[in-house]
Amino acid sequence: MDIHWMKTTRPLLLSIQAPLLACWRITSSWRTSMFLLAATMATTTLLSADQKPRVVFNDDAQMLMEAPAKETSQFVRAWLDREAAAVPFSTYVFLAATPDICTYDTKAGETYGDRFDAKFNRSWTPGIRGLRAEGTDALRIVTEHMHTKGKEVLAAIRMSDTHHIHIGPTHPLCPLFTIDHPQFVIQQPDGRTNETALDYSFPEVRQHRMNIMREIALNYDVDGLELNFVRWAKHFPRDQGRAKAAIMTAYVAEIHAMLAAAAKTRGRDRLTLGIRVPESIAACWLAGCDVETWVKRGWIDYVVISTWNNTDPQVRVDEFTRFTKPANVDTIVVMGNMIGSLSNSPPTILDRPIAMSAKHRSESYLAMLLTESEARGAAANYYTWGADSISFWNVGIHFGGEVTAAPEQQQRMRRWTRAVRSPANVFSGPRTYRYLPMGKGISSRKPPIRNYPWYDEGRSPLGHLTSPTLSFGSDAVDKRKVFPFRMADGRKGERLSGRLTFWCYLLHDSDELVIDINGKQIEPGKIKRFASGKRRGGVSGQRFEIALADCPPFRGDNELGLTLKSRLDQRQTPWMEELEIVVDAVQP
Repeated sequence: MDIHWMKTTRPLLLSIQAPLLACWRITSSWRTSMFLLAATMATTTLLSADQKPRVVFNDDAQMLMEAPAKETSQFVRAWLDREAAAVPFSTYVFLAATPDICTYDTKAGETYGDRFDAKFNRSWTPGIRGLRAEGTDALRIVTEHMHTKGKEVLAAIRMSDTHHIHIGPTHPLCPLFTIDHPQFVIQQPDGRTNETALDYSFPEVRQHRMNIMREIALNYDVDGLELNFVRWAKHFPRDQGRAKAAIMTAYVAEIHAMLAAAAKTRGRDRLTLGIRVPESIAACWLAGCDVETWVKRGWIDYVVISTWNNTDPQVRVDEFTRFTKPANVDTIVVMGNMIGSLSNSPPTILDRPIAMSAKHRSESYLAMLLTESEARGAAANYYTWGADSISFWNVGIHFGGEVTAAPEQQQRMRRWTRAVRSPANVFSGPRTYRYLPMGKGISSRKPPIRNYPWYDEGRSPLGHLTSPTLSFGSDAVDKRKVFPFRMADGRKGERLSGRLTFWCYLLHDSDELVIDINGKQIEPGKIKRFASGKRRGGVSGQRFEIALADCPPFRGDNELGLTLKSRLDQRQTPWMEELEIVVDAVQP
């Protein structure tokens, strides 16, 4: 994106459009009304035609963790160069505050590691101290360097990060502000003893964090802020999100006003305010976020719809576009480098030689990384249901010396990020729609292991209801079980070339399973069955494959129907939880 457009042309058109709309609504003259309406439509056309939606790249400051004590600035710039060369993006979002612990030299908040002695050298400390010795800091250097590349640069504010699971001075991510004010800690209704998030109901919490945001907006040449409401989506007691959403709405209004004042002080027309919000409207309400109101009041420049970490083709973008599109707000969907769930339990994954993380338990859902074809499948859904662009998540951490930054992994990321940069790119190659049980394994991380806001099986850490695991107990015989899936391809009746595959674990080869798509049964002779072991292991079962040409018509939002006809005779309960659809070609 041309950064000059964002700083000058777009704000000018918006400033013209607002009074035109106001005059049009109150005028009594037919001729004047028609003129004003035409002028308003013209500015809208210019905005739509000329404005390119942002493509966002999130950076969590991994380079500070790996930075050397000497020539730190040079190391950071080289890291930024690698990111910009590998991934196509227009907006660079750099982690500045968590929100009380900061990665830059702050007076309003607390710089990570500063309260410890010189021997402390964990996490971001090497880079922070190395840059300080050179007379600069991370936020300053990334802003300067990315501006030379024509990028919009925003400071990321994690509104409620709680990677720390206890409160105390020994944990470097636990802010002194929390230690000094334990009365502000959220009192959760589930009785957990390790909550560390602060409650935005308290004006002192809001003011402290506003001071940090104002410091950034006034003292750094950033183009604005991105408020990250996904890390960790705990702003109020988890049963009071909707009831207290008005508090957060008033706070977002204050942040918007603060940025407007900071822009005026700095001699700029405006500063960008972006938001990263949970993956569904229901999950937004759980977090106390009334996103629709924020957008309709004109405070927000872009919305990133975000899962916890992973890429999920099931994200319902259209829940958001009904109010973002009329407001001309960029609607962006997160795509993470990870695609699997939090589960380490069987089945094991045997068919992904490169797209598996070396940092996680091998052959598990948790280790699954995104491929180019899978990225196309997910992005096909996002673009089809209204997304303007993509936000890349957990990509920037893989450009240094970690085992996950191996050359073949960087090449994999380069391929998939470039494959999704536009709808044309997405539909120019094969698309794999992979539907996984994203909520599987979350209960193993309930407090006190971690302190996610939600930890119920079948839900994401944000509380969103994810793709199901279908169980076929003795009471399921002759009962149709439904696996819902969204797929862009085939929604208009096109003939598809490719394959549909799913696995039923603990199912015997003699067990009868009736399969339908959207209620229309697939002929048994069109179904191929195999033992699951060549692609999935760790548990016995059956793999089912059906050519897409032999499937009934798809319709966008689809159902895979499964009806078990065989009695189990007190066997272990079979289950199904993964669906794969590979589209090779589309015929009208």
